[in-house]
Amino acid sequence: MKVAAKAYLVRKPDLVYTDKGTAIWKTAVAVQGRERGKDESLFVEVLAFGGLAEALAEADLKKGDLVQMEGRLQTETYEAKEGGKKTRLTLVLDGLAVVVRAKKAEGEVKEEAEEDFPPPEALPF
Repeated sequence: MKVAAKAYLVRKPDLVYTDKGTAIWKTAVAVQGRERGKDESLFVEVLAFGGLAEALAEADLKKGDLVQMEGRLQTETYEAKEGGKKTRLTLVLDGLAVVVRAKKAEGEVKEEAEEDFPPPEALPF
């Protein structure tokens, strides 16, 4: 299923390589949503491969950055450490862009985002 979403990074991205030399860029995001008057966050694992992975690693993204993503949404089932099976959502990226940021006069960074998104410091992580 193809999706596009704005989300906040919940951890610093990591670049790793497989034994065969394929680059894999990994992180996780929190997508804000509203349902029946309640604010809800959906946490999604994010992966990119090959040249896209290496290009994203050079972008030096960090926890709290607001990004616009596009890719294929899929589910993964895995064995939990405490036993039992768990399922997680994973977005395999086709593209990603950092939402434009404007600098304030004091040198602080202000993110230009939709009003529906809370600031990173208001997120529960």
